[in-house]
Amino acid sequence: MDRTWRRLLAFSVIAVLLSGSAAPVSGSLENSVSIVQLIATPEKYDGKVVQVMGFLRLEFEGNAIYLHEDDYTHAIYKNGLMVVSNSNIEPRADKLNLHYVILEGTFDGKNLGNKGLNSGTITNITFIGICPTRKP
Repeated sequence: MDRTWRRLLAFSVIAVLLSGSAAPVSGSLENSVSIVQLIATPEKYDGKVVQVMGFLRLEFEGNAIYLHEDDYTHAIYKNGLMVVSNSNIEPRADKLNLHYVILEGTFDGKNLGNKGLNSGTITNITFIGICPTRKP
């Protein structure tokens, strides 16, 4: 089992044990936040390491993680955060693109993305993985 899957499995087990609460990959519960929290109170998280889940779109001058796939589809850019790609993303970009992911990085509430369209930026990505899909 590769490192990414082990981390996702560990995350899933912790999440189940905590009755559905999201547990960050770093092991610290204080890093896990929703995109809504980052949009509503960017000053509270500015410069801090955060872990979020959302729909990832990787495209030229438009890398972003959105609250929901519909936000990307309907170009609701303010419901998204720009994502600065790095060596944790680039080799797996084709597999990660257009999927719900969990990612951990540093939140910059002052950088509103390309042309100021987004509600912040996540840089220095330390972990990214595709979210497991629940079966009905």
